[in-house]
Amino acid sequence: MDAEEYDLIVIGAGPVGENVADRAVHGGLRTVIVESELVGGECSYWACMPSKTLLRAGAALRGARDAPGAAEAVTGDLDVAAVLRRRDEVVHEWNDAGQVEWLGQAGIDLVRGHGVITGEREVTVGGRVLRARHAVAVCTGSASLLPDVPGIAEAELWTSREATGVRDVPASLVVIGGGVAAAGDRLLKPMKEAIRTSVFEDQWASMAIAVASRLEHAGIIGSALYAKDRLRESGV
Repeated sequence: MDAEEYDLIVIGAGPVGENVADRAVHGGLRTVIVESELVGGECSYWACMPSKTLLRAGAALRGARDAPGAAEAVTGDLDVAAVLRRRDEVVHEWNDAGQVEWLGQAGIDLVRGHGVITGEREVTVGGRVLRARHAVAVCTGSASLLPDVPGIAEAELWTSREATGVRDVPASLVVIGGGVAAAGDRLLKPMKEAIRTSVFEDQWASMAIAVASRLEHAGIIGSALYAKDRLRESGV
């Protein structure tokens, strides 16, 4: 099968892949992006955009309640359904037609499917073979790592994708991990006052304590006991 020739092949149409492709096109290079999911990647549909949208309503309500004069005007709680509808608008119901249109306007070709590097500067997508004159840029980002915990496969657990795409806010939630995505799951708290969130982290104990304190300040029950034990064991 004859290969389709490009100057640059970009695997992954998230923010990094889009920017690499856009800069390459502006430099005069014929460029193609290979994407197996949605153009725009994690940030547009499962991370930055939906999480900030979900956080905004609760933050605005807390700010009003903390401000004398505005607090007296607050007469109710968040409209959870309205918050989720706004999230759906921001992610365009998980439809990437708008960003696909942007690729076309920018002069970037798109090939849908899972790209496999099958040779030097060669990527195969299904039955299509793409060959780059200059380079293949791998911009695939990362995915949630599921820990090896007995029973986890049967627990119907969430990753950050399920958290930001939530349809029904749960009554309780346990978060394993204390990084940015884990701490960001406080977005669920303002939408249901009864939610209890515990954070467990195996590294960076002092940071875990700081995160737990911040979560508690925001009204979330964070667990810093494990982190404190780690500090004591380390002689800190």
